Amino acid sequence: MKKLAVILFIPMIFSCGGSSSKKSKSDNIFEDLTVTIDTVMIDSKGKLFDLGRGPHTSSISEDGHYLYLFNSRTLQIQQINLDQLEWEKDFDFEMEGPNGISDYVFETQILGDSTFLITAFNQLGIFSADGTKLKDLSISSLPLKTDLQELDYSVILSKDQKNLFSLPGVRYFGPRTFAKINLETYEIDNFSMPEMNWIFDLKVGTANQVVFQEYMYLQELNQKILALSPSTSAFYRYDQETDSFTYHSFVHVLSPVSNDTELKTVVETDEEYQEEMRKFFKGMYFGPLIWDEKEQVYIRFGRRANEMDESWQSISSQVYMYAYDQDFNLIGEAELPEEIKFPRDFFTKDGKLWSYVNVEDELGFAVMDFKF
Repeated sequence: MKKLAVILFIPMIFSCGGSSSKKSKSDNIFEDLTVTIDTVMIDSKGKLFDLGRGPHTSSISEDGHYLYLFNSRTLQIQQINLDQLEWEKDFDFEMEGPNGISDYVFETQILGDSTFLITAFNQLGIFSADGTKLKDLSISSLPLKTDLQELDYSVILSKDQKNLFSLPGVRYFGPRTFAKINLETYEIDNFSMPEMNWIFDLKVGTANQVVFQEYMYLQELNQKILALSPSTSAFYRYDQETDSFTYHSFVHVLSPVSNDTELKTVVETDEEYQEEMRKFFKGMYFGPLIWDEKEQVYIRFGRRANEMDESWQSISSQVYMYAYDQDFNLIGEAELPEEIKFPRDFFTKDGKLWSYVNVEDELGFAVMDFKF
């Protein structure tokens, strides 16, 4: 196989220590942080990739060798070899019928047995590589007895496939809770999240309806289920091994710990709405956590927009990097140079962080080698 590795930027070394942090070296593992950045491109072999939303609905194999890129236009999952940097093959799926995945897919995930978990609107199922639905895990298909509403909100399947987790509640009204659904007994354990209730007060609308509300989502890492929001560095952690539910909050030196924008909950004109949204999206934003196997730490990135376009997308941002130990104690914080863009749809491979970039509608990755 031909290997294609186009370096678009000369590797650059930045120092993020010194005056960037007020903590002592013993307190901040990023005190002498450096990063080298290369950019690599994927050889599509003439195949068309759906890069409208990037690889947001896609997944990485557990060994880090493959990206499984979902194409919403062709209803295919496209296998990308990340070692050879090239497309390898397609897996075809149907929109409708007994094996249908629908036309509104939220996420696709490769499972350890070479099957795919596909999450769509009101649907969740496990599919074989030939597109056959092997198991229907949609909430509506399960024999559940509960008064909880929107039980499929942010639903995820545990790695051992024994439990579903979700964030039930009522859209635009009140807070959400954390639910664990046992797929053997169909019993539901429900946990309140009082420290995160304020998230759902971040909303804007008219006198008759809510148009925007901040959200929460779930993420599984190392047998832990995290309940997070882009508007705060804090999160809840459910430990599957100990059946415990813990709230984690942090004190930052270099950046805010949350988006502290005060929003008008009711606006009267579109201009007012646009202004409130622009104000909100210029506030602090936190991405998901990722496990760094090489350093044995969790990594998270945050950003605060400096400039925005008319669709509230960040043109330039101040990017921050955080590290947590295995117990989720904050052990590192750094303010990154302006040349480093906020990582998008990122993952780790061979001790480096790969972040999606779109280069003239071609699939590429900024490969960052952080040393600390």
